[in-house]
Amino acid sequence: MAFEFPGDVYETIRAGMRDVVSETDFLAGLLPAGGRVLDLGSGAGTTLRALAERGFEGVGVDESATFVDYAKGRSGSGERYAHASFADFETDETFDLVTCLFATVNMVDPAELPALLVKVRRMLKPGGRLVLEAAHLLNFVEGFQPTQLTHHTGADGTVVTRLARISVQPHDAVWRNEETLVVGVSGGAATLYHNFFGQWVLTAPELRNLLTAAGFRVTAEHGSFRSTPPMGRGPLIQVAEVAP
Repeated sequence: MAFEFPGDVYETIRAGMRDVVSETDFLAGLLPAGGRVLDLGSGAGTTLRALAERGFEGVGVDESATFVDYAKGRSGSGERYAHASFADFETDETFDLVTCLFATVNMVDPAELPALLVKVRRMLKPGGRLVLEAAHLLNFVEGFQPTQLTHHTGADGTVVTRLARISVQPHDAVWRNEETLVVGVSGGAATLYHNFFGQWVLTAPELRNLLTAAGFRVTAEHGSFRSTPPMGRGPLIQVAEVAP
């Protein structure tokens, strides 16, 4: 798995796929005043920066050194970032909210998920909550295209063309994504980046069972950060709290 391309390129792509305002509204609604957030798979820091603007502090963890460096360069006093895998990340701090968004949970080997969820439970303050945003089975099936071509334009005029090839490894229940990014700026030469990643296919019942086994109770499920019902195409957003 590799995501070592510039953070500003990632933010340009992400902006075309996300509604940051709705996402931030949703997460802020789960936090007490001055609450603290742990973002697993924080990418270029988009989520934590948006929450910091509303007065929340946060810690971001990501395996991409490039993304973490980008996030650190734009962080305020209420944000910190760690370059680490989820399995290796350790802290004695506790949080009001732990998030794992944008199908990051699908990039974790299912064999590692039980231990990760138990670790997350220990990191939550009493009354704290976990938000998982997963791509679920129907999402993969209904949205499957063997090749994709998309264009994304940044506020600075940067144009990113994303060429993706998706293949299925059925015996492992993995969707493999191979991407080439062509990044161009006005009057400048184009730059190419290549990255690949696998996504394990998860179902809603599997996630519920994993959360229950780790000591959580699912309190809500949505199909978007506007709290719409879960649908075939689109994410599955689960809110969970530590079970009594």
